[in-house]
Amino acid sequence: MKQLLDTMIENGLQNGNYVGANAAVYRKGECLYQNSFGMADREAGRPMTADTIFRIYSMTKPVTAVAVMQLVERGLLHPDFPVGWYLPEFREFQVYDENGIPRQPKRELRVQDLMTMTSGLPYPNCLTKTECDMASFFGDMEAARNTDHPVDTAEFCRRAAKIPAEFDPGTHWKYGISADILGGIVQQITGMDYRDYLFENIFDPLGMTDTDFYVHPEKQNRFAGAYEWIGKELVRDEKCHLGLNDYLTKPAFISGGAGLTSTIGDYAKFANALALGGISKDGVRIISEKALSYIRTPQVGGAQFRADQDWDSLRGYDYGTLVRVLTDRAGAGTIANLGEFGWDGWTGTYFCVDPAEQLVIFFWIQVACAGTSPQAKLMRNIVYGNL
Repeated sequence: MKQLLDTMIENGLQNGNYVGANAAVYRKGECLYQNSFGMADREAGRPMTADTIFRIYSMTKPVTAVAVMQLVERGLLHPDFPVGWYLPEFREFQVYDENGIPRQPKRELRVQDLMTMTSGLPYPNCLTKTECDMASFFGDMEAARNTDHPVDTAEFCRRAAKIPAEFDPGTHWKYGISADILGGIVQQITGMDYRDYLFENIFDPLGMTDTDFYVHPEKQNRFAGAYEWIGKELVRDEKCHLGLNDYLTKPAFISGGAGLTSTIGDYAKFANALALGGISKDGVRIISEKALSYIRTPQVGGAQFRADQDWDSLRGYDYGTLVRVLTDRAGAGTIANLGEFGWDGWTGTYFCVDPAEQLVIFFWIQVACAGTSPQAKLMRNIVYGNL
């Protein structure tokens, strides 16, 4: 397996698909494979190493899923309850009609709609009126970032609640800011800063010392550079995205959907706990088996999910609680077990978990808009074919 993986990943590097990569495979909590390729920071001449810190963007979402389900199993939160019960500003939540005029939704926005990305609250773009409103909001966040009054998590939720949704809650799936709102709900219910909640309930119990919403000064020499395609060339990407800062200082906005940085080794402590039924190899339980089963249960409906999205990486999958769940091997072109679940980050940080095999697979790069890269798909089949 090692030779096959090394050759495939090295070929991608030589073909110029990425500047550097980290990859690893774990089974039953044990590392079966790990290797680093290329450069963590091409301009600084710093090679990729096992402890390189990455922006993991949407791989933050599965962490938020566990945080939410921790509150569910403690009786502090219920998926079927209205969001407005927890965040009062959402009691006036509206939806745009076909003429772009705000109206009352056909039903209230529920926590479950946030958990399954069926809230109608997308990321910023310019294709719909809601996306345009969201783009304006994120522009305001960016303008306020370095002022004395940056937008924090609570203010993010208050402002987002004023944006009419793209569709009635629960009727469609569309990727967006739902996980960020969930982070605000956890913060509101517990009375804790969302970052502090995650440290107390997930990161510290699992011994995750390299995972945070920014890279501490003494660790910044391990922080990977970010890159983007300009024409046919990979160039340095210094921009801030999705309301986030430059990751070098503690942010005001703790993004439950995209804010974390981590290493593969550190995030593996979390992912392996998911593979082992909610408990770490060392016996630390962060979530019950039943609550974890809920996260990885298909919830949108395969036909509806496929109708609502056109991403290659989601073919053959349904959606659970902030994770994709494999329901059709042929549709996905994979030999993985049904029920395999996971997610990836915007710059190409990919992971998947297979509870049946107690298996975790990682392939991480730092290229804007990479999502699930071809190498991640190839790696998954190599691993399953050679277990």
